[in-house]
Amino acid sequence: MKQPAVSLPPTITDVQYRFSEWRKNKKHRERIPENLWVAAVMLSQDNTLHKISRTLGLSYTDLKKRVASSKTLHSCSADSSQDFIPIDIAPLHTAECIIEMEHRNGNKMRMHFKGKADLELQSFAESFWRGRV
Repeated sequence: MKQPAVSLPPTITDVQYRFSEWRKNKKHRERIPENLWVAAVMLSQDNTLHKISRTLGLSYTDLKKRVASSKTLHSCSADSSQDFIPIDIAPLHTAECIIEMEHRNGNKMRMHFKGKADLELQSFAESFWRGRV
């Protein structure tokens, strides 16, 4: 059975390159795309806001607001550092099953199974929620 591809969170260099490419092709006064803001906010787990804003050429204040907003969205869990809430996904032995997930960054996943699913669904779901799929 083939395992799903898992990607690592972006580094500050990766995000800097993405911003650079966007800036080369952007239209005059075009707003920064949401996916770039999300990537910049994700960097705050391992970098200071000052370093991120300086490296990416962002407004420190705007970045700080977005990071604070992101943390507010996650504060509903007892441990705000844990974004994933485990769920019990029993092995599927049903005739048909549809699993749909939507990440806060806008990514969506829909899995449709007919017959028995021989996947490790718990691991797959955790990877999706952690943004690694």
